[in-house]
Amino acid sequence: MRTQAFLCVVLFIGGYIAAPLSEEKDDKIVILLSRHILFNKNYLKYKAKHDIVDIMVPLTALTLESMKDIDFDSKPDMTVFLVEADLKDGKRIDKGLYLYKNGEEKMVLPNGRAAAASFNDEKIVYFGASDGLYVYNVDSKSADKYGNFSDSIIDIATNVDGKHIYILSEDHKLYNVTNEGADKELLQDVEDAQEIVLDYFENIYFYDSNKDVFIKNADGIIKVLGLPKGRKSLKFLGQDFRKVRYVILMTDNVLYVTFANGLAFASPVELSPDAKPTAYGLWSKIVHYYAYNKNLYVKYL
Repeated sequence: MRTQAFLCVVLFIGGYIAAPLSEEKDDKIVILLSRHILFNKNYLKYKAKHDIVDIMVPLTALTLESMKDIDFDSKPDMTVFLVEADLKDGKRIDKGLYLYKNGEEKMVLPNGRAAAASFNDEKIVYFGASDGLYVYNVDSKSADKYGNFSDSIIDIATNVDGKHIYILSEDHKLYNVTNEGADKELLQDVEDAQEIVLDYFENIYFYDSNKDVFIKNADGIIKVLGLPKGRKSLKFLGQDFRKVRYVILMTDNVLYVTFANGLAFASPVELSPDAKPTAYGLWSKIVHYYAYNKNLYVKYL
């Protein structure tokens, strides 16, 4: 299983490399990716007005007429939701949530901060905003209020069928929204969460302000082991509904495979300091979006 996860990560990043740079470090081969390799003009898709800080590509009927229509040899122009912000001196000034498709960008929610979609033949997309939860209106390409609460949301995730919506509030509390937005339950054992992501089996991965990583499952909270000491930054690469019990975590400049049993392993992929995207978006294992310097890039593997 560990080998398969490493292979997944190498495919994710290794697909960008024609002739990768590599070196031996601690008796292993490290694939080094620099800016000129990742941010090739041939992969440039779109230039935004602001920095792109979140990318969500729905793996649903919103992108395909049916989940059965996935063509691994095609290069479709996906429906993509982008969150933009101005990044200055380590601070983020939100600039809204946008829909990108066919080379054009449309504002969907001016105060939107995050997006999440189910994994089925529906067209369900939820948005987290500074004044609560929204659902995407496919016909008008706009956002409709969802639920009767007004929490300031900084992150959001949903399960496979879209019936459980996990919202992370600005005061770092995690709630489970169910019953079509009517019910909201505080997950009291999740404390100080800074970012969240789900795997296919609804294990919840999060980290706190101390840069410790945890997993919430049916049995409680597990602290993740195997991450390097003194880590300065963490970022999940996004929700990916393959039937696996792990997610990919960027720890400083190294990709870690983080398993649902609480163990994390470093992959052989390391980004150079000049090659760290501001956002990542996975669409299955064949299409990967990433952003840098206000540019949106896409790579088909």
